[in-house]
Amino acid sequence: MPTYILIAPLKKNLSGITSKGYIILRKGNSVTVKYGPINSKTRKFYWAGKRMPTILTKNFKTKDKAILYYNSKIRMVESEEYKKLPTGKRILKSQDL
Repeated sequence: MPTYILIAPLKKNLSGITSKGYIILRKGNSVTVKYGPINSKTRKFYWAGKRMPTILTKNFKTKDKAILYYNSKIRMVESEEYKKLPTGKRILKSQDL
């Protein structure tokens, strides 16, 4: 289950910084994508807001199509300069910071 984060400058935000998380997982013929804004505190990452992350699940007729979609999502996220979190690190449930 690859987990990616993006923390980068963004002039149109009031703070001037954007921070987003992205998780992609495949199980059988379905691919689930979770994404949304994140907060960080003491080297831990949390989903920002009680209704986060946004979760999209796509079901496919074959496992091969699911694998193609999964790989294309990973390439898309990596091309947008998201960085992969190390193994064992994850984005935790929302917490008041």
